[in-house]
Amino acid sequence: MRVLPKGVVAAVAAAMLLSGCADQGAEPDSPGTGTTASRNMPGAAVSLAEARADIRAGLAAGEFEGARFSETKDNRAFSACAVTAVVSTAAEPDPKGFERMADELKQRGWLRTKLWADEGIQMLSLRRTPWTLDFIGGTGALPEQAQDFTGLSVNAVDRDCANRVAASLSP
Repeated sequence: MRVLPKGVVAAVAAAMLLSGCADQGAEPDSPGTGTTASRNMPGAAVSLAEARADIRAGLAAGEFEGARFSETKDNRAFSACAVTAVVSTAAEPDPKGFERMADELKQRGWLRTKLWADEGIQMLSLRRTPWTLDFIGGTGALPEQAQDFTGLSVNAVDRDCANRVAASLSP
């Protein structure tokens, strides 16, 4: 088991939340990932409630239970644009669970842009207009906890909403 240095998971999650790790122009990481229908669904814009429901369904398919969802605390104006959650696990998350999440979310119209695992850290990135969605699993530090956390971090951003809020806050 590889343990991340304090703050690495938080830094990665924050960077992904702010920059959208799943590149909007990215192609799937392997042939057969996603479908034409899931990429080009008419009226495919997903609401906050639909994104949250899809995330819950993906977590359930991966057998990750007990998700704790939270609002964006730093700037409440962005809370309508983001979904964040953590799921504690007794051991490092099972890579097969990540595959099951990816399969469930694909069926719900999400396009997988990355599935990566290295030295006990796993990452699944997906997109569905206008959202980017990232799951990070492993052991590391979270800013609000004094001790290391083992489980999943979930970060989803409605890019259009975030851009609108950012524009409205600009002088």
